[in-house]
Amino acid sequence: MALAFGLFGPFYLIFINEIGGSLENFGVAVGLLVLSGALSSLITGKYSDGFGRKPFLIIGGYASAIIVFLYTVIGSLWQLYLIQILSGIVASFFETSESSFLGDITEKENRGAEIGKYDAVIGIAEAFAIFTGGFLAGRFGFAIVFYTVSIIFIVSTTIMFKLKE
Repeated sequence: MALAFGLFGPFYLIFINEIGGSLENFGVAVGLLVLSGALSSLITGKYSDGFGRKPFLIIGGYASAIIVFLYTVIGSLWQLYLIQILSGIVASFFETSESSFLGDITEKENRGAEIGKYDAVIGIAEAFAIFTGGFLAGRFGFAIVFYTVSIIFIVSTTIMFKLKE
């Protein structure tokens, strides 16, 4: 998942510019993403306690694949804003459940060390993805980046079926 996020995250402003947006539109788009994610994380957290983390991780992963693919077919700012709202909601499914799952599977005595290792692996994967995303976008355009991200989401989410809660 970190690979997927790293592939297109840093180039998002350029993408907005290519569909006719400005810095102000970038601010609105990112604000909508963060606000919708923040508000829906309250609900996600509550229900992941009852239904488990795994369903939210899997739904969030597959929905992310669809949402990222939708970036390849949009052509206007209102469509971008709608996708950003949906993306925030879906991101809360994954992010809230991921944090909770990490808390569930780590021992209190070494939780910080274990989460530190996890964050290090995530950071390295994202850095690698940023390098790769720049290369792909520069050589082949944004569409290939979004297709690649969607495929990575599908593959990594399918692997999550093996998770045990």
